[in-house]
Amino acid sequence: MRVEPRLRIAIAGFGPFPGVRKNPSAEIARAVARSPRFRNARIVLDGAVLPTAYGAAETELRKLLDNGPEAVVLFGVAGGAKNIRVETIARNRASLLYPDNARFVPLDRKLSANGAAFLKLRGSAAAMRAAIRTSGAKAELSINAGSYLCNAVFYRALAETADLKPPPLTFFIHVPKPEQGRGKGSLTSLIRAGEAAVRAAVSEALKARYVPRRDG
Repeated sequence: MRVEPRLRIAIAGFGPFPGVRKNPSAEIARAVARSPRFRNARIVLDGAVLPTAYGAAETELRKLLDNGPEAVVLFGVAGGAKNIRVETIARNRASLLYPDNARFVPLDRKLSANGAAFLKLRGSAAAMRAAIRTSGAKAELSINAGSYLCNAVFYRALAETADLKPPPLTFFIHVPKPEQGRGKGSLTSLIRAGEAAVRAAVSEALKARYVPRRDG
């Protein structure tokens, strides 16, 4: 007899791009998606590594969203960051300076000609930050997801699901470049933080079935 999943969560990181040959966000997404802890709890994790190219990333993101997740957790790398950042705002803007991994540069500063200037994350940013901190990682809230692919994918994820009833909880987590070894700041510790972030998304999604949702 087939057992229905308790919950479906979409998880994604990014592939390499100029200046980052090995993207830790991809490693986090792969590792968390394979975790037996979620599988044993009947949580289906749809994992993906998004190409760091505008059109291709949106195509792969759409495939994840078409599966009907109740929550979306996106990971990206912020090269100059020291702590993990929970992004709270996606802006309708794109950089005209930095090419993507396909050497494409947007022709317009807006991601969407008629879209809102900014969109807020769906879910509790404070709860997500607290959950990440339980892993031992330092985490903070951020109002600047940048103007590159991370911001673009975050914006698209929020915009394309806005009319669903209910729309999925949607988070974007920026991680710093990992340090060598297995201590604080290592890739191992970032993966633990990623697992904590997904556990928080699961908890928030289950609560959202029965309790009116508050974002922020």
